[in-house]
Amino acid sequence: MWDYRSDRANEIWDNAGDFYDDVFDDHWWGDYGWGLGWAGNYPANPWWWWGAAAWGTVSAFVDLATPDPVYIDYGMNVIYEGDTVYVDNQPIPAAQYTQPIMEMAATVEQAPPPLPPAAEPAVEWMPLGVFALAQEERGQPIMFFQLSVNRAGIISGAYQSTLTDDQRPVAGQIDKTSQQVAWRIGENTDTIFVTSVANLTRDVSPLAIHFGTTRTQTWLLVRMPEPAAAGKPAALPEIDRKPPPLKKVAAK
Repeated sequence: MWDYRSDRANEIWDNAGDFYDDVFDDHWWGDYGWGLGWAGNYPANPWWWWGAAAWGTVSAFVDLATPDPVYIDYGMNVIYEGDTVYVDNQPIPAAQYTQPIMEMAATVEQAPPPLPPAAEPAVEWMPLGVFALAQEERGQPIMFFQLSVNRAGIISGAYQSTLTDDQRPVAGQIDKTSQQVAWRIGENTDTIFVTSVANLTRDVSPLAIHFGTTRTQTWLLVRMPEPAAAGKPAALPEIDRKPPPLKKVAAK
C-alpha cells in the first residue's frame, strides 16, 4: 500500500508541471483579497508558505501532550464501516467518533492569514506546507491547501481549486491530546478534512473527508515540492516508502 501511495505521489509530481507554481507565493496572497496589499512586502523567499515541518519541530512548536508521533492510516488503524468506526480494533459509534472532530473544525474562528516572521524570535506561525488533495486510485489533483499552525494549535492558510479558480481561507485546529487535525474551507462546516499532525510531516499520507456525520471518504494528501527558482529545474525529493509506525490512536 505504501509503495502504491509513493508511486501516486511521484505520478502527481511528474504530471503537475508548472500549473500550480503560482499558488501560495507572496504574489498570490496579495492578489486574492485575503492578504490584499501585502504582495512584495514579504521576505526575499516568496515560497515561505511551502516550508515542510519535521515532527520534532512542529511538536515542540505546538507543545503537544505526548512526545511520540501518532500516525493515522485509514483502513488500517481507523476503519469506517457503516455506523461504526473501529479505532485500534475497538468499535465506536460513528456519530460519537466524528461529531467531536467536526465540531473542532466547525466552531473555531477564522484566524488571520499566516504572515512570515519579521524576526526569528517573533515567529507566530509555522508553515506545514502546500498539499495536493488527490484520490487514492487515480486522477490528477485540482485542489490545493496551504496549511500553517500557530503555537495555540490553530490552523490557518488557504485553499485553491485550479479548475474553478475558487480561493478561500481555511480554518481548523489541532487536538493536542489525540494529535488529530481538522479543518474546513471558508464557512463550509459540513465538509471537514481530518488527519494527524504526524501525517502532515510526510510527503504522502491518507486523509479522511467527512461529509456530515454519515459519509466519509479516504483521499491522499501529497506534499508539493517548493517551486524552483526562475530558470532552475525543480528538485523532487526522494519519498520515504516505509510505512509509518502505527501506535494507538486516541479518540477525540
